Amino acid sequence: MSFSPTLLLMALCVCFGALAAWFLCEPRVRRLQKGLDEVEADLKAQQASQAHIIHTTKLASLGQMVAGVAHEINTPLGFVKSNVEVVADLLAEHEQQLARLMSGIDLLHNADAVTLARAREALTRARNTLATQPLLGDARDLLGDASDGLKSIASLVQNLKNFARVDRDGLDQVDLNDCVRSALSVGAHQLRDRVKVVTDLGQVPRVRAMPSQLNQVLLNLITNAAQAMPAEGTLTIATRHAGDHVEVSVTDTGTGIPEAVLPKIFDPFFTTKPVGEGTGLGLSIVHKIVKSHGGTIHVRTAPNQGTTFTVALPVDVRASAPAQEKAA
Repeated sequence: MSFSPTLLLMALCVCFGALAAWFLCEPRVRRLQKGLDEVEADLKAQQASQAHIIHTTKLASLGQMVAGVAHEINTPLGFVKSNVEVVADLLAEHEQQLARLMSGIDLLHNADAVTLARAREALTRARNTLATQPLLGDARDLLGDASDGLKSIASLVQNLKNFARVDRDGLDQVDLNDCVRSALSVGAHQLRDRVKVVTDLGQVPRVRAMPSQLNQVLLNLITNAAQAMPAEGTLTIATRHAGDHVEVSVTDTGTGIPEAVLPKIFDPFFTTKPVGEGTGLGLSIVHKIVKSHGGTIHVRTAPNQGTTFTVALPVDVRASAPAQEKAA
C-alpha cells in the first residue's frame, strides 16, 4: 500500500499541530490545576475552621448549660443544707430535754422524801416541756422538705443525663415529648421568673433519631425564644402527629424576626447580636441536625407578636404501630 505525498504531508501537519497545541496549552492546564488545588486547600481550611468554631460554640453552650444547671442544683441544695442544720439544732435541744428527764429518773433511785419531791418536780417540768415543744414533729417536717429537695436534685441530674444521653450516641427510638421535658428542665434557668411556659404535648409516635442531637435542637430553640423576649413573655411548646411526621413547635411572644433577616437565619455565622454575644451558629446547627434526620424546619414570624419554629421529623415506622396499639 502506498500513500500519496499530499496525504503524508497533511498527516504530519495534523500531528505537528496537535503537538504544538499541547505545548501551548500545557502551562495553562498546569496553572488551572494549581488554582484548583489552591481553591480545594482553602475550602478544606475553611471547613476545618468552621468545624472548630462549631465545636467551640458547642462547648460554650455546654458551659452555659452546666452553669445554669449548677444554679438550679444549688437552690434546693442550699435549702436541704439549711433544713439539716435546723434539724441538728432541734435534736440537740431534744437531747437536753431528755437529759433533764433522765436526771429526774436518776434522782428516784435511793431517794428520800425531799429528793423524791425534787425528782417529781424535775420530771413534771421535763414532761411539760416535751409535751409543749414538738421538736421531733418539726424535725420530721424539715427532713421531709429536705427529702423533697433531694428528689428535685435527683430529678434534675436525671434530666441532665437524659439530655446528654452519653450512653446512646447512635440512632434510637425517641419520644419527642421526653426530649421537650428534658430540654425545658435543662434550660429552665433562662426562663425562670419572667417567662411563662405552656406545653401542649400530644400523643405522638416515636421517631428514629439521636436523642442528644434532638435535645440540642430543642434547647437551642428554647434559648432563642428566651432571648427574643427580653422582658416577660410566654413560651409555648406543642407536639402533634401529622400523617407520617411528628411535629414540634416552639412559639415565643417576642419581637419577631425582621423580613430582611428571615432568609439568612439558618446561614452559618449569621447573627444580629452585638459582637461577642453570639456566633450565629445556633439555628445553623439546628437546621443541620434536622436535615440530617430527614426532617424539615419552618419559621413563621410577625413583628412585635412573636415567632414560631416548627420542626417535622419522620415517624419511625417500626415503632409507630406498637405505639398506636398501646394508645388504643
